[in-house]
Amino acid sequence: MMVKTSESEIRENERGYVSANLSESMEDYIEVIGKLEQEHKAVRVKHIAEMMKVKMPSVSSALSVLKKKGLVNYEKYDYVELSQKGRKVARSLVERHEALKHFLVSILHVNEDTAEEDACGMEHHVSKETVDNILKFIDFLEGCPESENICMKNFRAFLETGERQPCH
Repeated sequence: MMVKTSESEIRENERGYVSANLSESMEDYIEVIGKLEQEHKAVRVKHIAEMMKVKMPSVSSALSVLKKKGLVNYEKYDYVELSQKGRKVARSLVERHEALKHFLVSILHVNEDTAEEDACGMEHHVSKETVDNILKFIDFLEGCPESENICMKNFRAFLETGERQPCH
């Protein structure tokens, strides 16, 4: 008997971010399966284990949980694929990750590698409201003419020199 994820377990906010009440680890599995589906015709347990640097029995256990929640289609020794709900969750996770990474790199001027690592950790803990406001903040700043965005220029200089300049 397959236990489907109830509608109350998968929620979507106004920006399309989806929550499925998953642990960080399960979210990572969903995200990895989504990435692998884009790279390969067929995703196998072996591919997931290699990408996540875990043993195949750990992947099988995780897939069992995700299958019970209706997020993956998987039978032992067969290919793994995200269900329609699983794809929604994966897209949402990738979008949150990319938004956070973009904020860290473009606004806070964190280097790419650090931003990638930090976004991986943050995406599991930051609320949808915070991600929405980060995206709005980025949109706001990117919509300002460069000549009028004195505060961002001064912030970049502050990062380099430690000296504050007025933003007016």
